[in-house]
Amino acid sequence: MCLIILLAFGGYVFYTGWTQFKVASGNVGIVVSKTGGVNPNPVTHDKFSWSWEFLLPTNAKVVNFSPKTENFQKSVSGLLPSGKEYAKVFNGGADFSYYFEFSIDAKASVEDICGLLKSGDIQSQEDLDELMNRAADNFANLAAQKILSAAISSSGADFAKAQDLAQKEMADFSSSANAKVSIQSVTLKKYSVPDIALYKSAAAAYEDYSKILSESAAKNAQKEAEENSRFKTTIQKMERLGETLKKYPELSDMIKSSDNINKTLQTIDSIE
Repeated sequence: MCLIILLAFGGYVFYTGWTQFKVASGNVGIVVSKTGGVNPNPVTHDKFSWSWEFLLPTNAKVVNFSPKTENFQKSVSGLLPSGKEYAKVFNGGADFSYYFEFSIDAKASVEDICGLLKSGDIQSQEDLDELMNRAADNFANLAAQKILSAAISSSGADFAKAQDLAQKEMADFSSSANAKVSIQSVTLKKYSVPDIALYKSAAAAYEDYSKILSESAAKNAQKEAEENSRFKTTIQKMERLGETLKKYPELSDMIKSSDNINKTLQTIDSIE
């Protein structure tokens, strides 16, 4: 009887701590427990695994993740810096927009997944999928900016060079200390940049045009200030005249009979 009890208890202990069957085929499982946190040793469907953490009720769970590489199709579009303003040089007839389309393969290693679980960045496969999607977005934008910088510079960037630049950005992105997933491959599928020579010409012309406008605005501001000053001076003179006439009412007849009002006002000013 004792042997049966021991066998039953042993069977219960074995089955409770047996984690292999908790992982679907093709997936990897990460044991997360209240007592031990995230276990860095992955659990796979084809390899025996046992964990004592499951002997405590509600203490542990196995979180399933798919380790396969995910593919993302990402596009990046927009205008070159100040492209809308520069297009005004040609009465809006120039197009300084760009467009890139990338095919991106991203993957999170088991080590990455363990680290992301520990940091709280992910809790499930859905979280991991969303994180990889954001990583693909960030990478596409970084690759596009690197290609655009080269296109605008003296070195330029045709389709072949743009693809090379995207590959270099992939290496930089995946080796970055802030990278949470790695980019496995990138293919530039579509590439469209405006006429860079025309863009630079428009930029120079717009700069000259802006300078002329600025100088004109400064002259107009100065002229307006001078006119305001004269108007203010005239008002002040009229106010002083009003005060003077209150003191010397007899001056009213003098002003009325004067042939030269300005000369009379000058005379009054000298009296004051």
